[in-house]
Amino acid sequence: MGGVSFKLNMDTAMRGLDMAIAKAQRTHELTDGIGEFLVSSTQQHFKDQEGPDGPWKPSQRAEREGGQTLVDSSRLKNSITYEASPQMVVIGVNAVYARIHQLGGQAGRGHKVTIPARPYIYITDEDRAEIKAMAVEHLRSMFGA
Repeated sequence: MGGVSFKLNMDTAMRGLDMAIAKAQRTHELTDGIGEFLVSSTQQHFKDQEGPDGPWKPSQRAEREGGQTLVDSSRLKNSITYEASPQMVVIGVNAVYARIHQLGGQAGRGHKVTIPARPYIYITDEDRAEIKAMAVEHLRSMFGA
């Protein structure tokens, strides 16, 4: 046969597509990676002593004794964890005092102490960019790119 031709074996093409579809359905690897990344990023907020709106107000203990706010024992920072499923990632803390430090409010005997909000669980623009890059890399890996 003269000229030029191209032969596409559909069995081979479909096998590759089937593998890509199977990998796309295995998103747990991606969500696990995102969860680990968000835990690390949240722990960095403690090191930076900063919330989404700027620096945290120093705690009385940190002002009096030195050290950092919310890291006297590091229990709060070290209890940050995540749960991942193929559809979502949830990051949180199960310490009973976690909520008051995140949101602020009245605490102590008779609720006489006002604790300012010091948000530590939040996502920055840089976090969003990293998560997007992780998702793009996951998609690329589906096709061997």
